[in-house]
Amino acid sequence: MKDKIDLVIKLIEEQKGSTDKRLDSIDDNLREHMRRTDVLEDLHRDNQIRIQTLEEPRKALALIKKSALWISAISGAILIISKLIKGV
Repeated sequence: MKDKIDLVIKLIEEQKGSTDKRLDSIDDNLREHMRRTDVLEDLHRDNQIRIQTLEEPRKALALIKKSALWISAISGAILIISKLIKGV
C-alpha cells in the first residue's frame, strides 16, 4: 500500500513540475502578446496621425474653394450693382 501511495505522490510531483512549466510558458506568451498589442496600438496611433496629416491639404483646399466662391459672388454682386447705378 505504501508503494502505491509513494507512486501517486511521485506522479503528483511530476505533474506539478510540468504544470509549473506550462504556467510559466503561458505567462511568457501572455507578456509577449501584450507587448505586440502595445506595438500595434502605437502603429495604429501613428497611422491615424499620418492619415489626418494627409487629409489636412484636402480640408484647406475645400476652404479656399469656398472662400473663392464667396469672394466671386460678392464681387459679381458689387459689379452688377455698380453697372445698374451707372445706367440710371
